[in-house]
Amino acid sequence: MIDDTLTTTATTVVTHNRRLSIMTIFLASMAFLLVMTSIAAFIYITRKEKILRKFHLISVLIIILVELIVLIAVVICCITQSRSTLGQVLAALLILLSLLSLMTLIYFLLEDIIKERVEPNPCDFSPYKSYEVQEIKSISQHESPIPVSADDAATPIFTPPVLTPFPRIPTPPAPTISPSLEKPVTPPVEKSVTPLVEKIITPPPPPPPPSSSSFVQNIFSFPQASAYVVDFDKIRRDLLAAIEERTIPALEEAIQQVKDHNYFQQLKYECERALELLNRLVKIEHMKIRVLRLNQATIAELHSYAKPPDEVLTVMRATFLLLGHSEKEIQEWTQIQNLLGRLGKESVRRRCYELNPLSITVDKAHEAKDILRNYDLIRVSEISVGLAAFFSWVRYMNKKMIYGNRNLFYKIGSDND
Repeated sequence: MIDDTLTTTATTVVTHNRRLSIMTIFLASMAFLLVMTSIAAFIYITRKEKILRKFHLISVLIIILVELIVLIAVVICCITQSRSTLGQVLAALLILLSLLSLMTLIYFLLEDIIKERVEPNPCDFSPYKSYEVQEIKSISQHESPIPVSADDAATPIFTPPVLTPFPRIPTPPAPTISPSLEKPVTPPVEKSVTPLVEKIITPPPPPPPPSSSSFVQNIFSFPQASAYVVDFDKIRRDLLAAIEERTIPALEEAIQQVKDHNYFQQLKYECERALELLNRLVKIEHMKIRVLRLNQATIAELHSYAKPPDEVLTVMRATFLLLGHSEKEIQEWTQIQNLLGRLGKESVRRRCYELNPLSITVDKAHEAKDILRNYDLIRVSEISVGLAAFFSWVRYMNKKMIYGNRNLFYKIGSDND
């Protein structure tokens, strides 16, 4: 009975020691991994910022070596499963060293960053270089230009000799310059310059008053306009004419003239209007070409519906509204079929391509917008590709309308439609 109790107690002690050893190794390993991760981050940051110092690198290597030695000692002490607490003590020491290492790394990083901010060129700084400060007496106007040192050990600094100033010649009040000054000759220092100064200061006689005939002629004679003003006015007139004309070739030519003469800054407002107008005209042209390139089979597919879906009837009714038809002419599907079946110049593709947006009235545009209010492009595209092209054409004409003889585009409906 006593033997069984002793055996059970020994087994319990061994199990407890094994668990304690595993826990000790785990904690020591986690502390070591934390330090290694911090060291890797420190090296990465300092190398990326180019502030890694040799002393800090040596310190980091020493920390790694000490941590590794203590970790190996902890593992060996725990594997032997000795009853002494040496393994636990070494693990606690390793954790303490890890905390100190982290604090050291933070200090190194802050020191490198602060020194880099205060002194961007650390290579030029030498802590072992000594500097000697010497006091030099200031030079007055009547003293020798050679500096006098405060003591015998000071090193004299070379200073260029002071040149003797020449007397300043005042500027003559008259615009005409005497012939003697056109080719000046440097006078010798010994000669006096008083006669020359007196000659310059003497004012010339006043010019005779202009006659009355020449005065009247000067009043009514206007200066000729410079080439810059002529070119600028012509280019501005051409640009405004192109905006009024609203055609792609005229706008492109006018904008190119502004670009060639570098007048974008002077004609900023006009160029913005012209570029916006050109952009919208190009988009309208692309939409027209998209409708024109529809296959005849696609038009025939829309024409072949006996009882078309609501989407087909609504989109084609809005299309023919913008093309100029009244409500009575497109009330029934048979009337729309008749219009779809036309060929040549009367075909719906050709009419959409040749339609001038200026000919669309405001009432027709609003009416077409109201008809398509409950439809979107995805829903229409599921029925037919050709129907989607007509839908996009109608919506774009409504959204990017050009009104009458005005110079600006106005949108019917919001951009979210």
